[in-house]
Amino acid sequence: MSMSRKSLSLIFLVVLLALSLAACRRGAGDEDVSLLTPTAIVAPATVAPATVAPATATPQPGTAAATATVQGNVSATATAMPAAATSTAAPATVAPATAAPTATASGGPPPGGSTRINFAPGATSATVNSTLFAGGDGDTWLLRVAAGQVITVQTIASPPGQMVVSLMDMQGGTLAVNTDTAGISAAVPATGDYQINLATASGAPGVAYTMQVLIPPASGPVAPTRIQFAPGQAMAQLNDTLAAGGDLNSYVLTVGAGQTINVAVFASVPAVTNIYLRNAAGQMISSGTDMSGLATTVSAAGDYTIDVSNFNAAPAVSYTLTVTVPPLPVPVPDDPIRLNFGPGQSRVQLDGTLAAGADDVYVLAVVAGQSVLTDLTDNPPGNLDITVSDAAGNRLNFGRAPTSLGTVITTSGDVYVRVATPGVALSYSLTITVPPLPGPNATRISFAPGATSASVTGDLPFGGDTDSFVLTGMAGQTLHVTATVNEATGWTRLYVYDAASTIVGLGTDITGASAPLAQTGDYRIVIVSDPAAGPLSYTLTASIP
Repeated sequence: MSMSRKSLSLIFLVVLLALSLAACRRGAGDEDVSLLTPTAIVAPATVAPATVAPATATPQPGTAAATATVQGNVSATATAMPAAATSTAAPATVAPATAAPTATASGGPPPGGSTRINFAPGATSATVNSTLFAGGDGDTWLLRVAAGQVITVQTIASPPGQMVVSLMDMQGGTLAVNTDTAGISAAVPATGDYQINLATASGAPGVAYTMQVLIPPASGPVAPTRIQFAPGQAMAQLNDTLAAGGDLNSYVLTVGAGQTINVAVFASVPAVTNIYLRNAAGQMISSGTDMSGLATTVSAAGDYTIDVSNFNAAPAVSYTLTVTVPPLPVPVPDDPIRLNFGPGQSRVQLDGTLAAGADDVYVLAVVAGQSVLTDLTDNPPGNLDITVSDAAGNRLNFGRAPTSLGTVITTSGDVYVRVATPGVALSYSLTITVPPLPGPNATRISFAPGATSASVTGDLPFGGDTDSFVLTGMAGQTLHVTATVNEATGWTRLYVYDAASTIVGLGTDITGASAPLAQTGDYRIVIVSDPAAGPLSYTLTASIP
């Protein structure tokens, strides 16, 4: 059977259509690899390590992730997110840190931004480590501070002296600025955010730095307790407590320029107490803990405040605060006024006037063991200082008029008494007394059984003559001495000495003398007549209730 040409054509078309449909059913994924057109092989992209780069105009690759630590052994690390894979031709993109640590600040601020510093609960300081790149770079740190608090920033940089450290408010005002080698400190005027900016010059090398930020608690509503040294003393000690959960006690003392303030705290619970020292402007100039204490030499005279505080998480703490301020050497004047006592003379009265800022200096020779007694008044009162020093310039005693001082001299030689006014003209009256030491042949006074007093009689044949007596007393008792002069009153003076030859009581035949007895043992009584007195006879009575 023969087919027509038309039939053959129709069969050919059907075959072509069937082949086309079969090819469509073999879709993508099932294609024959041998039928794919070859393409160029792309090399794998290189992923550059990503870090937190400090804030710059153009992000640059960093070297390491920065770490941040705070007081109390709390630490955190700011880790950068990995950059997206790119070809070798495209630079790696530095992503910001995943999250700021809650304990303190993240490592370095992101490019063009700032990183917030958050103190751990109860902490008053935070420490961050970061780097600045060569050719001029900067970091900005942000923190929130309450009005009246003092921000202190200390930096250690490698290499040093390349960074400028600035403390600024959010309006761009500068509160403090200095180099990394000096540090900055300032009290903030209002509650809010503040910036710490660290920057290098365009020609500076790369700098790695550690920055410590300290913000002690603001002073409480209670006025600071004033610390005053006893005459002749350079140390004061007191006991106090801190409540649980964070508490603050403040103390204030007056210090001269060039003096060193030493502060120590012995706490019932160790390692939870901080010590801060602030100047009159409120700037913190030193800090420490109950474990380390602090010692600082001040450059300016004035009041300084010591703050003692515990952490927010600390328990109640009882402590002993010890403050020591060694006296400065007193320069020996070129032209002191020499005082020479005549035979039997033990005291002299000096009246003088001083212009504003002037002084008078007196010098006298004293035997070891003797006491120098000074009685000073001024007009107008409260404007005259008195200093007692030895020939080497060691300060032995000091005070401000009106005042009476007693100074025991341990080494024979010259003793200087200086009166000076800081800023007003005035007149003064100064009495210097150097009582005679008890004689080696003192007469012992003994009480009859059951008696609490005894009387003795004696004679002082010439002006300035002395008699000495000795008796035994017990610690806690009080010795009372009176004298009756048969010829006239007001011509004798009375002194009571302990075993160390320190005067513990003094008076006259008019006032008598009383002496609290600190130790059990012998006490000596000296009666001396005025150098202008004639022959005297007296009755001396000693009583110990």
